[in-house]
Amino acid sequence: MLKIQSEEVTSKANIIQVHTFLNNLNNFEHLFPKDKISDWVSNKEECSLKIQKMYTLELKKVEVKPAYIKLSSGKSASFKFDMQINLIALDDEHTTAQILCNIDINPILKAMVSKPLNELFNYMANKIEKAIKLGELD
Repeated sequence: MLKIQSEEVTSKANIIQVHTFLNNLNNFEHLFPKDKISDWVSNKEECSLKIQKMYTLELKKVEVKPAYIKLSSGKSASFKFDMQINLIALDDEHTTAQILCNIDINPILKAMVSKPLNELFNYMANKIEKAIKLGELD
């Protein structure tokens, strides 16, 4: 089992804004590096994409609480995983977010994908940080 924990980031948005943004998986396209993904398909409950045209990544919502959103891999994902985005309201205008992921992967692949996946989840966390208002993601 590979466990990945992103950096904890602080968004200049209240927890309701951040939660609303993350609760719609259509918005997740903004969290991935555009030059590394293809074949994006989504709705409010799930999304699917290819990373570097090799690995299929499917995410679906499985649990939504005020302090977190939990996602898991879909049926055709290249590997099984669960991901949780934890949110903490610091005040009325700031929210911290952190992505935690557990991936069921064999030891050989674990060594190969650990660093790139850690970089991906840090990238995603930093995009959450920049999500000050919907539509202001670059």
